Amino acid sequence: MHQHDHHEVQAIIYVHSDNLNIHTERCADYIHRLGYALAAVVVDDQDGGRWHEAAGMLLSGDAQVLVVAERDELPPDRLPRVDVVAEERRRRLSPALAQRCRPRLVR
Repeated sequence: MHQHDHHEVQAIIYVHSDNLNIHTERCADYIHRLGYALAAVVVDDQDGGRWHEAAGMLLSGDAQVLVVAERDELPPDRLPRVDVVAEERRRRLSPALAQRCRPRLVR
């Protein structure tokens, strides 16, 4: 178990209200197995509208880990977010947008 300044790692569960019963237990079990402390459960009944509450807890330091049962639980356009390029197969850029998005390398 990793310790940060001798404090328990605080985790929050983020779950859609539709999946509350099936996913919350899985997430809580995961948190327990890793020895985290459960700080809060954010139940999103607004189709992503409560993401800012969960993100706010991470940004403020009230929690260090956000746990979801499945990646699809996360709002696709959430901010802040982590984009993993290898997983990005859902979002296809139009050719015009792809051209505009070509990175300019700064050396």
